Amino acid sequence: MSLEHRELRQRQEGNIAGAEIAHVLREQFGDVPLPSGEALVEVKRFSLEAREVLEKEGYVVHTLTGQSIKSLRESGRKFWSTWHKDYPNLEALTSKRSEVAVNPKQLFLPKSNRKTLAEQEAMVEEFSKKLGRKIKGVKAIIGEAPDYAELAFLHFEATDERLFGQKYNHDYTRTETPLAGVNVASVGHFGGSGLRVDSWGREHGSGSVWVAPLVVPA
Repeated sequence: MSLEHRELRQRQEGNIAGAEIAHVLREQFGDVPLPSGEALVEVKRFSLEAREVLEKEGYVVHTLTGQSIKSLRESGRKFWSTWHKDYPNLEALTSKRSEVAVNPKQLFLPKSNRKTLAEQEAMVEEFSKKLGRKIKGVKAIIGEAPDYAELAFLHFEATDERLFGQKYNHDYTRTETPLAGVNVASVGHFGGSGLRVDSWGREHGSGSVWVAPLVVPA
């Protein structure tokens, strides 16, 4: 079975998320054959009801496909930062295989900058509880560095709008990806030269380091 046949079958079966991931992979790698008897890893997806409410609330949904910073770069996506090439474990970390939703009109949680990671985690937990009471079957999390990286490129390719770009003051979101010492990765400053992956201390706040919650299926 080829990726094209896989996409067609998923659409026929009504699995739109599965068809989308096959389509994304086919665009990246061509219509390659799949090993006999081996199916693509399915993504977690929102219920139709949850997706409808999310979209009414201004959220946009993208499908993360298990990409790494390395695979994103090798597929032609541009990164302004280069230091992470020397950290193969970071570069190999993959994004979730899941639908994720963000609200471009409120990408960052208000007043979440100048906070420690622990304070930001508490804010996202509270936000998740409130959102879950409003929209059944969803939760909010802080993602890993490759989650935000793939999301930024997917959104740009779909809308020509750069999350973490000029509209967002080129600010960053903190992530849950640990780096050397007490630092964690941050992702942002998305401009014409590419997306930047940076590092910031867990216990230090910054005016430009916020938290952008990812809404995912619960």
